[in-house]
Amino acid sequence: MKVIFTDLVAVFLCMSLGTACEGGPPPFTAGRTLLRVGEGPVEVPVDVLNHGQVLFHRYCASCHGYEGRGDGPAARNLEIKPRDFQAAQFLHGSAGAGELPADSDLKRTIRTGVTTRGMPAWGGMQDADLDALVSYIKTFSPRWQPAPTAP
Repeated sequence: MKVIFTDLVAVFLCMSLGTACEGGPPPFTAGRTLLRVGEGPVEVPVDVLNHGQVLFHRYCASCHGYEGRGDGPAARNLEIKPRDFQAAQFLHGSAGAGELPADSDLKRTIRTGVTTRGMPAWGGMQDADLDALVSYIKTFSPRWQPAPTAP
């Protein structure tokens, strides 16, 4: 009982303090080009990525981990482990298993949650916050990087 209480206190503090727990990766210094399923590559500005990082640390890192591996401090208390964003293998998308989901799929999952897997719904997030969070999640895996073009 004491271990669970201690874990819950740690998760609460990390969620409350956001980036203060474990620090996480440094802020972005430049934008990134990321794939958008059905739209092609899109340049995401640095301020959007940094905003997404702050949101991820505040709302997601306690379960998904600061490196997006699904190994956050709260993950050990979940029967089904959180998604590993570095592997970029998603279950809830319109493209099908193993395929990258559309941004709308990721936003819907964040907004409505997946309560059967322990993920809460973040229905109160504004669209700009969801867009920033989705863009940040994509930075964890090279699967979201556009293929290099031949010279």
